Amino acid sequence: MTSALSGALVTPTEILREGVVEVRGDRLGYVGPRAGWTGSAPEPAGILVPGYIDLHCHGGGGANATDAAGVAAVATHHLGRGTTSMLASLVSGPTETITEQASAIADVVESGTTSIVGGHLEGPWLSPARCGAHDPRVLATPDEASAAAWLAAGRGTLRMVTLAPELTGALPVGSLLEDADVLVAYGHTDADAASFTTALRARRAPLVTHLFNGMAPLHHRAPGAAGAALRELARGAASVELIADGVHLADETVAMVFDVAPDGHVLLVSDAMAAAGLPDGDFELGPLAVRVVDGVARLDGGSLAGGTSHLGEIVSRCVTTIGLDPVAVVAAASSTPAALLGLSDRGRLAPGLRADLVSLGAEWQVDRVMRGGAWVV
Repeated sequence: MTSALSGALVTPTEILREGVVEVRGDRLGYVGPRAGWTGSAPEPAGILVPGYIDLHCHGGGGANATDAAGVAAVATHHLGRGTTSMLASLVSGPTETITEQASAIADVVESGTTSIVGGHLEGPWLSPARCGAHDPRVLATPDEASAAAWLAAGRGTLRMVTLAPELTGALPVGSLLEDADVLVAYGHTDADAASFTTALRARRAPLVTHLFNGMAPLHHRAPGAAGAALRELARGAASVELIADGVHLADETVAMVFDVAPDGHVLLVSDAMAAAGLPDGDFELGPLAVRVVDGVARLDGGSLAGGTSHLGEIVSRCVTTIGLDPVAVVAAASSTPAALLGLSDRGRLAPGLRADLVSLGAEWQVDRVMRGGAWVV
């Protein structure tokens, strides 16, 4: 089946104000100016962007990504809000629990019926001083035996692991994970600037998990991990996640990072937990109780406990509230995460790629979602 859509196309380099996207089955055909389109009259579709790709998402719609049913439910929830590919993120837990959860994620990925493209393990190899909404009782030191068990359970679907680089064993375990084609991200860390810089430079594709969150505040005499990450980012030598939901970071901080970052090095993530898309109330993140008040999720002690926004809402906020360049914002939610994960068949509006599209309204809100050439919303 072939169809065509017209609107403002957001490409990796520009916005085509009057463009056309052709959908041929599950692939994109023509992508370009309306003046160059020779087919039948296209259907008006507002602003057209690639489907969003979220590398850091724990839950949504009341579901947690902890078993096969939960992972599938989380995927469905976020798909309806513009996220057409995503990693299912796990929080810290005992080795056997993580093994079971990694296997469940693998089951969902192998089914090929959802938008889940792999798993992300956030912990338990985190700094006790910066563990945030992770249970400090289950934190551990990186070890190759656990890494091997989780890789085996994931059956090739474990795509990313977040760990604190200052922990004993972090660097060799990081190399083991990289050799298995797993993206190593550094976060929930109490490292100083020098050691964090050394750790980033030891990685093939350095990535920082939710920059500024889960690390010491930037100080002019103690720049810490945040300062080191900014330096490497400005050099184009590292990439960083941002939770730009207006809660985890000030809008001015988000703008600063986009200003200093070269193209293709900022990734917008939701870090969403089960409360995303639901009213305030009581929820769980792993074994910990979370209360959401005014859309902000916190533990009893006050620590932020993940996000309640969807990636589509974050993109909208970055464009309409913060006033960032729409091309850079869309790239941070599509082509940049696709490239980091090696998903060469998606993340951009270009001929031959998967027909994963989001149609947006005037305020950049998600109106319609297409995955693999079929409208799902």
